[in-house]
Amino acid sequence: MKSKHIFRVFNSLLFLGLISLSFIGSNCNDVLNALTGDDITGTWQLDTQGGAQYDICSTESVQFNNGTATLTCPGSSSISRSYSTSGGVLEYTQTGIRYNYSVTSGSGPSSLTLTGINVNRILKYKKTSARPNSSGANENNDNTKFLNSSELK
Repeated sequence: MKSKHIFRVFNSLLFLGLISLSFIGSNCNDVLNALTGDDITGTWQLDTQGGAQYDICSTESVQFNNGTATLTCPGSSSISRSYSTSGGVLEYTQTGIRYNYSVTSGSGPSSLTLTGINVNRILKYKKTSARPNSSGANENNDNTKFLNSSELK
């Protein structure tokens, strides 16, 4: 009788342990994202662009911080856009522009790749430690030719 009682307690504990794994596992994605470097927070300098639309200024920098992206092209005014990320998708909330994103780290600076979902752009950025072009020199960009990555043409 005593062994039957111990067996039921053991089965109950095992069942509860297995059920709790599904709740614990729901936060594993957050842990894995932190370990694999999917965090886009920081300052990024445009390295290359592809796709059908080559309308982003070649020296755009983007600073992602707490849901606000500050996009800057030298010689132009910076603009701020709200953004959200979920499941590898970055969305500029005011304009609805959406990108699949991935962050890779290697021996050099981290790189951020944005592949357009509803815009035909592929943008690759390198992470920078400070604001690029901090010497104060302005590049001559015709503001009517270029957009920033948060806008449609």
